[in-house]
Order: sequence, then structure tokens, then C-alpha cells
Amino acid sequence: MKKDNAILWIFLHPPRTGGNTIIETILKKFPREEIFMTSLKRYDLDTEKFDKNKVRFMLGHATYYGIHNLVPDKQPKYFVILRAPVDRLVSHYNFKMQEEKKKIPFDEWYKNQIKNEMVHFLSLKFNGSESSRIPTPRILMPIIKRLNYKSVYFIQTIFFKILRLNKPNKREGLKKLEDAKKLLDLCWFVGVAEKSKEDFKFILTSIGIKNPQWINDGVSKKIIKINEKLRQKIYNENPLDVELYNYAIKLREKKLAEIKNTKK
Repeated sequence: MKKDNAILWIFLHPPRTGGNTIIETILKKFPREEIFMTSLKRYDLDTEKFDKNKVRFMLGHATYYGIHNLVPDKQPKYFVILRAPVDRLVSHYNFKMQEEKKKIPFDEWYKNQIKNEMVHFLSLKFNGSESSRIPTPRILMPIIKRLNYKSVYFIQTIFFKILRLNKPNKREGLKKLEDAKKLLDLCWFVGVAEKSKEDFKFILTSIGIKNPQWINDGVSKKIIKINEKLRQKIYNENPLDVELYNYAIKLREKKLAEIKNTKK
């Protein structure tokens, strides 16, 4: 593996986009001292110490734009993987429900999900937030950790109704979309899960792994499958995520061309 210690690789990791596959591959191929893993266990960054001279990767759901300032002497290269909205949502539901004995019906689960969640997620990251959602007050965390999924789900339902996160203000939504697009523009590379075979190989090769091999991590049981009616419902109710995903597909081609030109 070729090393370039002057580069700091930072993975912005939206849930259910295949990112764990990339992370697990990196963890197996590089020394642990070169990897700073972030954590959302307390809805803030892990306080794990790291050597600024040795660290080459920042990974995990709690990365954000600006985290490179912790290692000011290296060139940051942010990258992200997005996924078609309906596929990501169904995957998220299947993942949540696979261990539950009594399943919550998809429609009931879905109505309490943040609409246009990827726009919301990337807007938070662009504005320097470690969290991928509105952070849970720390005073409640000891209680939350003791509850089962159904209890947490009930609290989340009430929380969403109070904050109306599943019915965002139109002006707010457009501002978040603008922020999300700006973040994608700032990334070294923007991949999509639907082209994971190509994009995972491109990312892993670029960071120095020759002939990368990986096992898809986090594959969940297919409790429900996508049909055309469900696809249209989700697309109609998440128009900003659809627009962002289409923007990412076009940007992906542009980024690939730019990277290839700089290598010539």
C-alpha cells in the first residue's frame, strides 16, 4: 500500500449508504494509530486521543465539515456516498426491524422519519455538527440507553410532533438543500451506493489499497420490498432528497473527470 501522510481522508458517512463496508476495509488494512474513529454514542465526538502526525483517516457517523482543523498540517480530502432515497429508507427500516420480535409497520415507522433526511444530514455536517439529527439532551441519555426500541420510538414520535421535524418549513428546507449541495461541492469525491462496485474500488484504490477486496457490511433482512407505489410515495414526500441525489449523480461524473485530469 502506498502511503501519503500529507493527506487526511475524511469520510462523511450517512446511515444506510454502504459506508460501513468502506470503514471495515480501511480498519483491516491500516494501523489503528492512523485512524481516528468518531462516535455518536453520546451524540458528540469520541474523546479518543490521536497522534496528529500519524492520523490519516477520520471515519464514523460523527465526522463533519471542519473536523480537518484538528489536524491543520494535512491536506483534507472529504468523500461521501449517497443512496437513492427510497432504497436508503427501506434499508433503514429493514435494519431497525430485523431484530424486533413485534415489527412496527413500515407506514407507521415512516411517518415519524425526518422528511428529506439526507438534506437535513448534510446541512448539519456542512454547518459543523457532529450529530446526524437534532441531538438528544444529555440529561436524557441515561434514560434512553435503558429503554427498548419501542419505548424510544414512542418518545421519538412525541419529540417529532413537538419540533415538526417530519413537516419542515419550506424556506428552511431550501436553505438546507443549498447547504447540502455546497458540502458536496467541497468534497474530493461524491459516490453513490448504486455504483458501489465502481465507487468503493475507486475510493479504496485512491487511499492506497491495491486491488481492494471487501465484504458488504450491514446487509439487513428484506422485511419489506420496494414496489412502484412505495417508490412514488417516498419520492413525492422527499422532493429535496430526490433533487440532492440527482445533483450528486451529476457531480459524481464531474468529480471523476477532475480527479483523472489532475493525475495526468
